[in-house]
Amino acid sequence: MELAIKAPAKAPAASTLRIIDLVEKVVILVLFLGLAARIGATLGQRPFNALLLASDGIVVVMMVLRRRTEAVSQLPIDWMLAFAATAAPLMARGGGNALVGDALGYGLMAAGLCLSLYAKAALWRSFGLVAANRGVKSSGPYRLVRHPMYLGYTITQIGFVLLNPLWTNAALYGSAFLLQILRLRAEEDLLSQDPAYAAYMQTTRFRLLPGVF
Repeated sequence: MELAIKAPAKAPAASTLRIIDLVEKVVILVLFLGLAARIGATLGQRPFNALLLASDGIVVVMMVLRRRTEAVSQLPIDWMLAFAATAAPLMARGGGNALVGDALGYGLMAAGLCLSLYAKAALWRSFGLVAANRGVKSSGPYRLVRHPMYLGYTITQIGFVLLNPLWTNAALYGSAFLLQILRLRAEEDLLSQDPAYAAYMQTTRFRLLPGVF
């Protein structure tokens, strides 16, 4: 069987990278401001929503402080996946009769938040929105699965839906989960071109859930 060898991609111009970097930061800031406005209006009735606001506030800080890289995906589909996967959960809203007790729902949200924060702390300046190679991380939660941040988001969203079981929330988070799967595959398509990440994939086999996926 013959294997096709892809030619190395041409590095984008420095001016293009600066534009990409600025667009990423502006978009994530706008999304966060929209989230802050919606969450702020619910804190009187649902103060636990402040946990989500704090988590996304850290994302903004990390986006500003992240390190530059030339290995950023130039594929429009990768940009669309990243933005759609980020935007969908931000359209959720509170309401409905909770399907579980507060302790279980809040416990899931807190556990997912702690996991995502742990993953963000491990990444720190290597964090980004669109697929890019900002260095391979294999410590902390990245020893267990290759995308612990996405796992944390999913656990938090499950807790939120159980406490706010609106069909719109289920549809938004279901769509976001599918988009995250496509997004992490796009990330790995880019990162696997790095021998260090290819070796990491061999030692950490599962993407999101050990023994399953």
